[in-house]
Amino acid sequence: MAKFVMAGKTDCPYYAKAELLADKLQRSLPNFRIHKISILPDDWKNWLEDTCIRNGWKHDESPLVWRELVHQGGKGVFLGGFEDFLEHCQMYYNITSDMSEEMMQSIAKENLVTKVNLIMEEQHRASLIQPLHIWISSALNPTCNMLIPSLLSAEVVSQASAISLHLLHVEGNQEELQSLKMETEDLALPQLHQVTIHTDLKEAFQKAEIILLLDDHLCEVTDSKDVQEQKKMKAIADRCSFLLKACSIDCRHVVAVATQLENEARAAIASKLKVRTSEVTDVIVWGDVGDRFYIDLQRANVFNYNGPIKGPPFFSQPVLEIVYDREWLESDFQDIVRCQQAAVVSKTHHGTHMSTANGILTLLKAWNKTSVPSQVFSVGVLCTGHYDLPDDVVLSFPVTFTDGRWSVVSDVTVGDDLKQRLQLSASELRKKMLILESTSEGKT
Repeated sequence: MAKFVMAGKTDCPYYAKAELLADKLQRSLPNFRIHKISILPDDWKNWLEDTCIRNGWKHDESPLVWRELVHQGGKGVFLGGFEDFLEHCQMYYNITSDMSEEMMQSIAKENLVTKVNLIMEEQHRASLIQPLHIWISSALNPTCNMLIPSLLSAEVVSQASAISLHLLHVEGNQEELQSLKMETEDLALPQLHQVTIHTDLKEAFQKAEIILLLDDHLCEVTDSKDVQEQKKMKAIADRCSFLLKACSIDCRHVVAVATQLENEARAAIASKLKVRTSEVTDVIVWGDVGDRFYIDLQRANVFNYNGPIKGPPFFSQPVLEIVYDREWLESDFQDIVRCQQAAVVSKTHHGTHMSTANGILTLLKAWNKTSVPSQVFSVGVLCTGHYDLPDDVVLSFPVTFTDGRWSVVSDVTVGDDLKQRLQLSASELRKKMLILESTSEGKT
């Protein structure tokens, strides 16, 4: 089968004559196929140069014709321009064109009008689509790859009929971002409207409705752990500051995700009680989710526990009534959760990207009204008005989500010991931020 591709300027009379000849051949010859590419006059020069460079061809006029030996998109064999195509048709098919110059000019004008109308119709259709704009910062973090397929689904953002995904990595590698963009488009997900890539913070978060700030992972290998931590904190602090000031984001719409820590604590309890991780619920994380946190089990329940008291599948028991070893709960258990991510990294030699992505997706589902109203989540929020803590630090508290809004759970016991832990977390976090500020000022 002969498969040809013909490209030309929309207003070119020779392109008009060649395409009509190609249409005639396609109608009369069962094994002849033509694919036409109509390019606006202003775009033709750049398009032609890019195509010729990519294929190693030399051509400087309209139209451009080549033959494909396999399916469309396969390796092309350069044929030439208008005269070359006419000669080929005469030689192989004994068919030519006797179209007049006047007719060629008329059809070329008609082609241009048709092309412009089609573009305007497409732009109008696009303007009717109101996509949900989702931004992912530090998009080259491997967690992003885990996030994207589920993030672009109705299960996570049920209110969106279309999603525009914006991938940001400040000073990131353009080629890597472009590869991520192409891979995302190749998923062919029905809700995906468009994907854009960005490396400049100044152009970030435009029209944003959901923003995910991932940790920067592109630290120098020679950096010490402390330096890497400072770089991550600085990057996140810069982005949060940009959000709150330049983008006027309400601080009540900004949270730090602690769901991964919750799940790790649930897994540790499940292992001790010999149940599945999903059968442990309502674990609370207090404090600094990045460092000094405390796992609270005062509301935690376990289902399907094989103990003396049994019930139907919906029957649960308080974890603290089953685990009597308070010393284990206050020491070993806390250390297990604190060291869990490091243990995974030491075995796998990469970050906990899958569980991090799952934690983010779980929280987004709750925020987008897919959770039970009574279900408790731990999120990092500004301490404004909570437990006499400084207003300018972010610590994790238990919250519930109702109608897309979160509220701090009030019916929890916050004793003196827990208050001291929270105050210590706040104090340590403020020290870190002061060190970070002084380091930044020293480099300025």
